[in-house]
Amino acid sequence: MSITDTSTAQAFDLSPLQRAALDAGDRRLTVSVRVPATSATALAEALGAALAAAPVLTADRVSVPGLRVPRQHSAGAPQWTVTADGVRELVRGTLTASVANSWDGPLLTVSCDALFADPASLSLLLADVARRLAGSGSGTESGLDCLDFLTVAQGHSAMMREGELREEEHFWSARRRAADTDSPRLTDVFPGAGGAGAGGATAADRILGPDETALLGALAERSDCDIAEIAHLALDTVAQRLGLGLHAVGLRCDAREVMGVDTLIGPLTQTVATGWEVDLKGTAAAVLPERRAGLAELSEMLGGPALSGETARPVLVFDPVGAPALPDGWYLETWSAPLDGDITLSLHTHGAAWRLHAESATGEGGRRLLDTLLTLWAGVLDDLAHRPAAPLGTLRLLPLAEAAAVAERLGGGKSGPAAATLTDTVLAHLGERPDAPAFRRGELVLTYRDLGARVAALSGALSDVPAHGVVAVLADHGPDLLAAQLAALWRGAAFLPLSTQEPAARLADALEWAQASVVLTGAGAPQVPLPHGCRAVRMEDVPTAPGVLPGEPVPVDGDATGYLLRTSGSTGLPKLVQVSRASLDNYLSAMARTFLADGAMLPVLSSPVFDASFKQTLGVLYRGGCVWLPAADRLDLAAVRAELAAAGAPLTLNCVPSYLSALLDAAAPSEDGDPLRVSRFLLGGEALDEQLVRRVWQRFPQAEIWNLYGPTEATATATAGRLEPGGDIHVGTPIAGAGIVVVDASGEVLPEGVRGEVAIIGPGLAAGYLTGHEGASPFTELRVAGRCFAAYRTGDIGHLDATGTLRLAGRSDSQVKLNGWRIDLREIERVAQRAEGVRDAVAVVDRRAEEPRLRLFVRGEADPDTVSELLRECLPRPMVPESVTVLDRFPTTVSGKVDRKGLLAFASTGAEADPAGYDPQELLVATAWKQLVGRGWPSPEDEFFASGGHSLLLARLVNQLRAQGYDNLSLRQVVRRPTVATIAALMRTGSAVPA
Repeated sequence: MSITDTSTAQAFDLSPLQRAALDAGDRRLTVSVRVPATSATALAEALGAALAAAPVLTADRVSVPGLRVPRQHSAGAPQWTVTADGVRELVRGTLTASVANSWDGPLLTVSCDALFADPASLSLLLADVARRLAGSGSGTESGLDCLDFLTVAQGHSAMMREGELREEEHFWSARRRAADTDSPRLTDVFPGAGGAGAGGATAADRILGPDETALLGALAERSDCDIAEIAHLALDTVAQRLGLGLHAVGLRCDAREVMGVDTLIGPLTQTVATGWEVDLKGTAAAVLPERRAGLAELSEMLGGPALSGETARPVLVFDPVGAPALPDGWYLETWSAPLDGDITLSLHTHGAAWRLHAESATGEGGRRLLDTLLTLWAGVLDDLAHRPAAPLGTLRLLPLAEAAAVAERLGGGKSGPAAATLTDTVLAHLGERPDAPAFRRGELVLTYRDLGARVAALSGALSDVPAHGVVAVLADHGPDLLAAQLAALWRGAAFLPLSTQEPAARLADALEWAQASVVLTGAGAPQVPLPHGCRAVRMEDVPTAPGVLPGEPVPVDGDATGYLLRTSGSTGLPKLVQVSRASLDNYLSAMARTFLADGAMLPVLSSPVFDASFKQTLGVLYRGGCVWLPAADRLDLAAVRAELAAAGAPLTLNCVPSYLSALLDAAAPSEDGDPLRVSRFLLGGEALDEQLVRRVWQRFPQAEIWNLYGPTEATATATAGRLEPGGDIHVGTPIAGAGIVVVDASGEVLPEGVRGEVAIIGPGLAAGYLTGHEGASPFTELRVAGRCFAAYRTGDIGHLDATGTLRLAGRSDSQVKLNGWRIDLREIERVAQRAEGVRDAVAVVDRRAEEPRLRLFVRGEADPDTVSELLRECLPRPMVPESVTVLDRFPTTVSGKVDRKGLLAFASTGAEADPAGYDPQELLVATAWKQLVGRGWPSPEDEFFASGGHSLLLARLVNQLRAQGYDNLSLRQVVRRPTVATIAALMRTGSAVPA
């Protein structure tokens, strides 16, 4: 863009420095100072004379073709007006000034447009006013120079033509190329700190005490730097530990020295993105010399090229100077200069201490963000003052007072009494109410006496299991599963629930990893190869002696393992999580008090290998209630829904959101409303979306909706949040004695409102992993204000709001949740790498369709069918990718990483079948299949799960076919081998299909 100087008719470009000033928008510099030992009249006269000598300060924005630029006033000294209360006021161009009398000297306030001046300009102006006052108004020469935009533009253009700025341009071009444009934004890192408002400036301050200031001053002296450089390093450390990127922090630099114009008034302060990477493993003393050298190099390159072209715009700007320099004897009242970036941070003297200052031109809406930033900045400086030899990556991010408050909050969760044990409570129920119902399914009802007799029988079959041994239970939900878990605990052993739907090889591996002594198998359980030292007991072969109750449980302490549960692992093996008896008892006690105390019926809807099912079974027994297992298969959604609706009493439903969504789809409400009566929904295990919440409230407007959160490693549930109509989605506050904090990569606690990794402490923590984990363990210790807490770092990303409510925002690793299953994509990849011809593998979640799907991409000479077959042999069905695509190479991002999103463009979708070849039953199956899975026509031998389907979709498929007259169709038969051909055969004959 060029303008024309009408006096010379010469066209030229504005300099980058001028363009940067013009891009600053409507931002103002304001300073208020107390000037003792003078009069208001003399001060006003001196200021007027100084402004007359510096006309740029009273300039206006005027139009030049294609641009608005400053135009200076030259018509004499500005004129003052006096208000009724004696305040002298001046308005000239964009500048305003006032002089007010007070008992200790007049108060001078000056405010001007940031386009025409910078903090150094105001320092020069105030110094000139002081000189004029000292000269008693005698017309002392100013010595000020003023910037002329057009002259500077001509000079810069000439320097560009003559190649004088080539070195500087190369320097800044390299900086711009190195900018990381993929780094998180400020609103990503501070989602809970309050958004920016509109208009006006807002500021916040925090005092750094005199002791800390003195210690930092000593560090500065030892490091041959000043305290401002240490403050800048601390701010860079904060930004890098929050993941804001290398160009997030800028530095305000004065270009006067490099340009040789020390007394020039104008917008000559530049903000540049430094791009310095902080060595977080190094100490401040080790890092500071290198930064000083970098600052010297940067200073030499200041001027126009630093602002040329597209540059990374810093979001945090450190101003090493801060407020303008004041003449001797003058006192600063207020100061504001929100010039560049989103937030400007600086230091001010405050007696013997330092005041950390932050301001923004985005209005009061950003005040909480400023406060949070100052908390982090002060936290690092405070810890650095006391631990100067500590690595920068380990410095505390909270000032000591805030850290102590967090430690006190976390310590409170451990102060409660130990919960009664599950075995003791069941034993008490056996003695006090033996004829009360303990289990029912359809017409089958077992009393506590009946259940006790079954526990006694199975406990007898485990007589050779040592205390602290492991008993695997391979069975579907039923009274034997419940009795087997109790029998294992009665023998002082731990139980390991296994699924009858898993591949035999995976089950055998689980028995070996857990070193199980016995596997108790239920009816219909598959044959599993047993490792050495493990025997199988068919529970249906163990007779029950009516009336014979179990004796006293084998005594073990609370640290003994209560159960083992598997989660997907990054090593290619599932991780075996060890949960202690004390943690189990604490969880059951909390569930009984929090959600089961009202006696509402709680049907068993979760798989026995999900720890959520323990609330529905063992939790109900802990409270002394009756475990209710619907007679229908849990995946037979229409039948389950009908059975729940027939209960006739308000229910509490506990399930994953995807199951609830399918359950709601199983039948539409009638004109009289939904026949299903639900007073409380307990949802968890996967992300809850707003659409489902709205659907639930439309059908059940009086019901409570609770969002539960907690990994297996924290005994199922660590937080619970009751959602409100019209509110947002959150996971609430800690329950069951848990404590929640958010930490950075180094494990240092972050303040409220800052996003980081969620960590859990408290009595629900598991003892650790028995197997299947590599690298640094997420079970760790957090040190907070001198106190040490055992913790589990979840890998979940989130933040705590001002009320302590936890809000989640995804994962920091390759773990995903699909249909209630916790899946580590690296386990899929490592299993695939065992296949012949596979050199590398990448698993990706494809979210382009309504139903998310797993897809696998491999490099090498592998056969996709062979890879798929291996995956089906080693992984449970929910973890088997829908497609396997073989590529010569993987697409990469600019940084050289595998482009996971780009891989999806290469996904193999398979050939679409011709529907003309179907018989009538196959056409019905294929039509429903195509509608539910969202792909083309399946071939007769396509396997439902390998085509993108999952168990809930299969249940919907069966229900649709039943609704078309095929009432004989059995979900239990279909799930064994769900292809178009086998389902159609069942529809025709109703006979069983060979496995």
